[in-house]
Amino acid sequence: MSPPVSASSLRNRLLGRARLRHLHVFVKVAELQSVKRAADAVGVTQPSATQCLADLEQLLGCSLFLRHSQGMALTTAGELLLPLARRMLGLVDETATRAAEIAQGAVGVVRIAAISAAIGSHLGEALPAFARLHPKMQIELLETDAQRHAGLLANREVDCTICRRPAVLPAGTAFTPLWPDQFGIVAGASHPLARKRRVGMAALLDCTWLVPPTSIAAREVFDNFFAASAPVKHYNIVCASPTMLWTLLSQEPLLSLVPLSVMQRFLQHGQLVQINRSQRMPFDDIGVLATANGRGPALEVLLAFLQAQARPGAHRA
Repeated sequence: MSPPVSASSLRNRLLGRARLRHLHVFVKVAELQSVKRAADAVGVTQPSATQCLADLEQLLGCSLFLRHSQGMALTTAGELLLPLARRMLGLVDETATRAAEIAQGAVGVVRIAAISAAIGSHLGEALPAFARLHPKMQIELLETDAQRHAGLLANREVDCTICRRPAVLPAGTAFTPLWPDQFGIVAGASHPLARKRRVGMAALLDCTWLVPPTSIAAREVFDNFFAASAPVKHYNIVCASPTMLWTLLSQEPLLSLVPLSVMQRFLQHGQLVQINRSQRMPFDDIGVLATANGRGPALEVLLAFLQAQARPGAHRA
């Protein structure tokens, strides 16, 4: 039995002989579980794809797949190495994107991850104004759940995130609140309660509700709001997608309790209306989560702009 190869020897072997196409074929075979389909997806012949896999397995000194009549299944080694291969291909994508931006004259790039509530409200208004003011600054925006933000920052996949204040701040980060928010009851413009000046609890209990998923903060607010009341009628679709909520509220006589930031653009354009209640239901501010130190100049320019836009009386785009 031959002795195990050291990590430094494997590194030198990969740097000297591995090609990006090896990784591309590996990832595609893992996704499609077929060498033929992977070859078609990559744009090579099936024999070339088979050879790529054989070369990579030889370079790594381990088998990546189990071959069987039903297709290709990852070995334990393949499962462990697949995320790393995907990460390397992701860096290739990022490098290509950045090089293209520089070639087109970009002088700075800021990568942002943001929750949908921010994109559908204040951030969606502020970024076009920023783009007009800084035409050579490139913004890369990723819409994602707040649960991913700490990991994206830690891995340096983004420069900042736009979210609500985390319960526990990740080490080395700071949160800057920008925009206040609150919960509100919204409905389609044709809903019978849309024309009422003030709506009481009895009227709300007579309506059918789009209930938020238990995984988001709105569900706890909803449950607390009706805790002392009789059970309310639930619609038989549960979702948190702003677009789907707007679609359902526009087509059906339903009510929904949501952060008003989530539905801001629909409320502004009269596609939805807020049901009048005297009770206010404040929610956590939306703000910027970023590293406390070592921020790049492009990020500092963007953060200064967003803070200026968030000040009372500031011009809104």
